[in-house]
Amino acid sequence: MNTPLTLAGAVVSVAVLIINVRSWWKGNRELKALVPFGGGLITGAGWTMCIGGLFGWFAAQAVQASNKVGDKGVGATTGAHGGGSLALGSPGHLTYPGACAVLVAAIVGGIVLKAAGKQDTKRMLGGLFAGLTLCATAGFAQIMQWVPEMYNALGDAGQSVLNGAVSL
Repeated sequence: MNTPLTLAGAVVSVAVLIINVRSWWKGNRELKALVPFGGGLITGAGWTMCIGGLFGWFAAQAVQASNKVGDKGVGATTGAHGGGSLALGSPGHLTYPGACAVLVAAIVGGIVLKAAGKQDTKRMLGGLFAGLTLCATAGFAQIMQWVPEMYNALGDAGQSVLNGAVSL
């Protein structure tokens, strides 16, 4: 992705992250309650590595939208303008099998999203937005560098199974 997140854009993304963590914290604090947001976050992180494709385009659009909303919000509330861009980052690179795994995960995620309740749908979309935008920063991308390794390993495993490497 070539679209840098601004500090004001990061404020919007971090606000989405905080809102989701807060609702979990004020609830039962069960790990399963983090799954919708976490799944969306991982999906968004995966999409940031799909440069040149539709998922990469969505990532760039999310960053631009976050920047616009953040710039307006910071300017309107504080009067400050022109915070500048943050260091651009990426969690890593996908192999071809890893990219296939991202696509399969997106299809499964779409099915799950369609079946989810209203609250979980909001959490999933919030996680997706946070992953798409925060992974545009060098710091958050570094935290999420395990994501391409996971997708690449899943893709390699899937390819091995389809090639007959697993016998029953």
